[in-house]
Amino acid sequence: MEPVKKRPAFWSNVKALFFGLLVSLFLIELILRIFHPFPFRVKHGRIILPANQQVVHKNPESNKLEREIHYSRNSLGLRGDELPKSGQWIKIITIGGSTTECAYNSDSLTWPELLKADLRQTVAPNIWMNNAGLDGTSTFGHIILLRDHIVSLKPDYVIFLTGVNDMEEKAMGGFDTYHSDELDTRSTKDMLRSLVKKTEIGSLVENIYRYRIARKKGLVHREIDYTKEKQLQIDEATMQREVAAQAPYLDAYRKRILMLDSICRANGIRPIFLTQPSLFAAFKDPATGVDFTNLQIAEGRNALLQGRILDTYNNVLLQLQAQGRLTVINLAAAMPHDSRYYYDYTHYTSAGTRVVAQVIADSIRHIIK
Repeated sequence: MEPVKKRPAFWSNVKALFFGLLVSLFLIELILRIFHPFPFRVKHGRIILPANQQVVHKNPESNKLEREIHYSRNSLGLRGDELPKSGQWIKIITIGGSTTECAYNSDSLTWPELLKADLRQTVAPNIWMNNAGLDGTSTFGHIILLRDHIVSLKPDYVIFLTGVNDMEEKAMGGFDTYHSDELDTRSTKDMLRSLVKKTEIGSLVENIYRYRIARKKGLVHREIDYTKEKQLQIDEATMQREVAAQAPYLDAYRKRILMLDSICRANGIRPIFLTQPSLFAAFKDPATGVDFTNLQIAEGRNALLQGRILDTYNNVLLQLQAQGRLTVINLAAAMPHDSRYYYDYTHYTSAGTRVVAQVIADSIRHIIK
């Protein structure tokens, strides 16, 4: 009598491991659908506005930010006053990334709130302004935010601050794929990726990925001591090559800007665009005496190179303005290169938001009617 052949233990273990993995993923997905501990703003290709939010952040060791930051969002999920239910109001909404949201500035000290206060005194008392800025979003996200949330509010004006989050973003792939909920059919790999991101686990992974990309670009929030930053010298040939490599990204950026403009005008909204200011430049800082030219701001990038690259995106707006196609305020040119106004390279201190608001107010008063 022949002995009974046993299945190799290896394959049994593989099947058990695979089954256990599937059960674990199912349980994690179920738990995340019941309770999600991470309040992400982009989820399943849609933008989530956190409504009725009140948070107090403490910064006891900060030298440039408030010791206590009071951050709130109204029932619309925007920063600012509730939408009035009656009366004739001039409605203005600001859209942008973190430099518009101003998450590290108290409600009363964000540049949109300071701008509103100025315009109420100098233009009209019946101005209602809300801040729809969302940390990390680019023009891909702004298009979705505009269509899904802002158009229905019927604002008279929308002010866009764009540029830094759009650097080297050409298509709905990589970082900004996650602003779209459409099924990506370009390849099997892309289709599987777009299916996975519809799950809670996929949403968690995509947001972690977005944070890693932002960190690599040097766009995360951190209060910087510029005197301790590393130095990185880059030769002129490399700089010219890096700037020239922006061409395809700039073409795509231009199309998205025109799409934002088109959506606004089709819905009776007047769009106003701002160029992006920063400390990405070659200058000697009046506050610290530090020469910013060769400060390393990200992997393979110093302030001078990053500034030249950002200038090419700001120039897209200025060129469209010169063609009579956009209304643009050149905030980048008007904002001083001074670290007193920034706590990193792009985000504003409370002193900085005052300067931003003043520059915009001085340029916009003749536009608002």
